[in-house]
Amino acid sequence: MTTDLDGVYQVSSASNYDGPLVKRSDGTTEIRNGQTSRRDGNNVLWSSTFTVLNETEVLMLSVADPANARIDFLLTAPNGTPTREPVTYRSVLRLARQGDKMQMSGQIEYGDEIVILTLRKVGD
Repeated sequence: MTTDLDGVYQVSSASNYDGPLVKRSDGTTEIRNGQTSRRDGNNVLWSSTFTVLNETEVLMLSVADPANARIDFLLTAPNGTPTREPVTYRSVLRLARQGDKMQMSGQIEYGDEIVILTLRKVGD
């Protein structure tokens, strides 16, 4: 089974987090050979790998590194405290295809935070 995920994706998220940190993780990313790297609106570096598990599921592993993030921004550790350390997120995303359209979506649970993530392919 081969599923080519290469392309440009619009990343959008919704979270139950209601703390003081303004998260700006939405944007666009380009997946090539199952990998992507991008900086979000807080200058956090996101490095992700995508592994196709089957026709409807993709394993996503993302490391968010806030080392060069805006001075007023930190990530959230699993216990809910702010951190400047890298954070790893793992999720199995649902893969949906219709013609040349593709979307990956799923839920990331990290500590008490739940993030609904959607990656919609918008270009090659």
